[in-house]
Amino acid sequence: MTEITFDTMAAVRRLRDSGISEEQAEAITQTVRDGVTGGVATKADLAELKAEMKIDIGKLETELKWIKLIGGAILAVLILPWLAEIVAATMGLYA
Repeated sequence: MTEITFDTMAAVRRLRDSGISEEQAEAITQTVRDGVTGGVATKADLAELKAEMKIDIGKLETELKWIKLIGGAILAVLILPWLAEIVAATMGLYA
């Protein structure tokens, strides 16, 4: 990503030379500078965001593993007694 440069001194001078007051020229220049250079993500910003997202995704994966494990345990607790009854009933038919 190329860095955008903005010569604020030249802009203020140009605005002053056109008849705008020093104070207004500085305010206009600062506003334009913020619009041109503000809010532009750098490579470092994107790399930091990527690292943070990897950490967050890792945490989510861990949480999902725990949810699966707990869900499996709950199902086992609920289904095993029912299966035991079915097996016992089936054994009773064949005995």
